[in-house]
Amino acid sequence: MAGNNIYVKGSYIDIHDNQNVYLSVDKAQVNVADRVRKDDVSLPENEEKLSSVLASEEAMRYWKRLQEAGFVDKRCHLKQNTTRKQAMYIAEVFGERLGIKSKWKTFERLWGISNLAQEKWDFQQTGTLPSRSKEIDRIFED
Repeated sequence: MAGNNIYVKGSYIDIHDNQNVYLSVDKAQVNVADRVRKDDVSLPENEEKLSSVLASEEAMRYWKRLQEAGFVDKRCHLKQNTTRKQAMYIAEVFGERLGIKSKWKTFERLWGISNLAQEKWDFQQTGTLPSRSKEIDRIFED
């Protein structure tokens, strides 16, 4: 069966039989999933795996905006200057926007960090938004 091709502002997604997803960003193709499963975001050597929801057309718009704002790199990894609080806020808004059930686990595994839920709890206790939170909110506006 021929694959479905989606082009999203500099990114190209090729979906084969709703199982194999290939992501191209700036002309460099990366296989993001051999067999996409709902919560599979493990990162084996030389391969990026994103759950199908994180590789959707809508998600790709957000990844591109996050990249342009300097929060993530071309591989969807957090840039060094992105704080844990910003990462938590991005995961929170991104997860809510896409309806991801286990957003903390998903983004913790993708970014190789832990305890984002603790960052959320701290935020709820203090009521203080992370720096650049308004910019993050604008990224997820449609």
